[in-house]
Amino acid sequence: MLKRVLICANPDLNYIDGSSIWAQTIALATAATTKAQVDFIAKSTPERDELFAPLKTEKHINIIDGSKHQYWQGKSYKRLSLPMMADLAVALNHINTYDVIIVRGLEIATQLLNFPEILSKCWMYLTDIPQSISDYDDELRCTMQNIGQGCQKILCQTEGFKTLWQALVPSLMEDKFSLYTPVIPDIPDDLSLIIERPIRAIYAGKFKADWMTMEMVNAWSAVHHKVDFSELIMIGDKIHNEPNQSNYQQDMRNALEDTEGLLWLGAQSRETVQQELQQARIGLSWRSESMNDTVEYSTKILEYGGAGCAAILNRNALHEQLLGVDYPLFANSAEEFSRQLIRALKNPDITQQAANTLQQLAKRHTFSTRVNDIQYWLAQAPDVFKPAKKTRILVAGHDLKFFTLLQSKLEATGNFEFFIDQWQGHDKHDEAQSRKLLEQVDIIFCEWCLGNLKWYSNNKMPHQRLIGRFHAQEARVPYMGEANWDAIDHIGFVSEHIRKQALDVFEGFPTDKTSVIPNYLDINKFTPKKKTGEARYTLGMIGVAPQSKRLDRALDLLETLLEKDSRYCLRVKGKNPLDYNWLLQRKDELDYYQQVFKRINSNSKLRHKVIFDPPGDDVNEWFTMVGFILSPSDFESFHMAIGEGILTGAVPIIWNWEGAAEIWGKENVIFSIKEAKNVVLSELQADSTIHCISEKHSSTSIVSKWIDVISI
Repeated sequence: MLKRVLICANPDLNYIDGSSIWAQTIALATAATTKAQVDFIAKSTPERDELFAPLKTEKHINIIDGSKHQYWQGKSYKRLSLPMMADLAVALNHINTYDVIIVRGLEIATQLLNFPEILSKCWMYLTDIPQSISDYDDELRCTMQNIGQGCQKILCQTEGFKTLWQALVPSLMEDKFSLYTPVIPDIPDDLSLIIERPIRAIYAGKFKADWMTMEMVNAWSAVHHKVDFSELIMIGDKIHNEPNQSNYQQDMRNALEDTEGLLWLGAQSRETVQQELQQARIGLSWRSESMNDTVEYSTKILEYGGAGCAAILNRNALHEQLLGVDYPLFANSAEEFSRQLIRALKNPDITQQAANTLQQLAKRHTFSTRVNDIQYWLAQAPDVFKPAKKTRILVAGHDLKFFTLLQSKLEATGNFEFFIDQWQGHDKHDEAQSRKLLEQVDIIFCEWCLGNLKWYSNNKMPHQRLIGRFHAQEARVPYMGEANWDAIDHIGFVSEHIRKQALDVFEGFPTDKTSVIPNYLDINKFTPKKKTGEARYTLGMIGVAPQSKRLDRALDLLETLLEKDSRYCLRVKGKNPLDYNWLLQRKDELDYYQQVFKRINSNSKLRHKVIFDPPGDDVNEWFTMVGFILSPSDFESFHMAIGEGILTGAVPIIWNWEGAAEIWGKENVIFSIKEAKNVVLSELQADSTIHCISEKHSSTSIVSKWIDVISI
């Protein structure tokens, strides 16, 4: 059975350069395996046949013109943005349920973090990323971590890219990586020797400042006059805008049109380019010195080698590794470039030596070799479940805020349709409405195991599955114990210690009907942003009711820090505890907060150092003011605020409540005010960097686990 493959890549095949050739080639190679049906998203309406023609004639490739109105509520676009490319991939997956999605482009990959089930099918090929580990800030590091952990496979152009990924995401297993080096056509057996070819140099590709194309053209006039019968062929029509060179495009065009001995052929098909290369002695691939630290190498030097050409290229670590330190045609300056070009055109023996070396490299990158690689990778890729119809899920509960995001990710798979039964309280609902909804669904999902679980366990139909998610408070009320356990198919707990606590309370509930799946952390809503200058002196808490949240412990920590430095403060975000009606009706809770507020207001050190910020959906912005997120609670089931804080770059300080070390790591757990103080001071001295979320809390992992539970 053919695998369904979608290619969603940032190049536009109406423009010819190395990246667009990459996109064309991977589509053709995947189709050539005969094991896949390929959908290829065209960024703009296919108009140029130089690259689109081979895709149009390949029976296993379907070109999808992403700019068409049917994909965008009746509105057409000239050219898709990269976020639109990602959105279209998600929409197409709803329809076609792909087994593999091949993605090129960091911006597309970042957008797909919103859709972890889609991301989990992706083979990621990213070259538009910083190539030095020192160039990654906290936000980009976490983005790369989330992409790496969430995708199915990482395709690396070179070993250098693989090393970079491993430095950014050390937890990734070796089998997640595959080398996808540049690909060239299979090498003909009847290539002409250098001495049999015209005295011709050639360049094919984009025209851009860092590609030194203007400098090469400017150097050509002098070379042409020194080498009789010499000619330079230049192919391509993609002339970049250069921000620091206002007239670059026009100047480049003028140079291409007016330089003596230079023939500009404009855009050509890949087949025509190959024919031209096979008639040239030397290909040009001189680049700016600023690119010498790259871990990426040009497809063009392989195409030169595959056509029997030599090439002039920079001497750098990568090229020395690929071709040897004694490769004869390196150039790192305008003077060297001109000298080497004259040498290559006049001395066929040296040029043949360079061409032979380049061809040996090229042989490792042929189309046939890559087809075999992709065929093997496709065989390894898991088959995606393709339901004949969507599974209908009824979500029932009084408070669905923790489920909404998870629901959107499950919907993005295209496999599920949701119905909502909104309860008014733990045991209060519209029974007639619940019965009406019940008749339409395959699965009931009870968010919180309260009266909803009790009612549905006694009213579900035999063919329906009943699943519940248990948070914490359910262990303190009777509903779970009063439910029909035989009718419950699965209970997911947000943490292991809550599962243990629940099974102690509701003794006899089958353990094999349970699992632990952490709460979903929104890696796109909570992101690291630049902290304010005072953030390193700011402790933070989100929500301080009920008293088990232990605001008093946070005050203890603040007091001891103020003895060291008067700049420390505590910010508390959320509703004022005294605004809760239920709290005002509990004497012990009311007494506690009255004492806490009295302590704050009567203490000259604390009075102006505890700031209460109102509730709101601006938590990510609020975290820019907060350096340390506190969890001083007596107990928690999970504590979402800690995860949200970590995602934004706040340092977690967690008191040793049961399960804390298991959920958030023992390195983040403290046992005393003294330890907490030491964390703050040591992090201050180290000017700390972001603490990233572990893989077990990644959105892809959590969504995947829920899909496994739902799909049984």
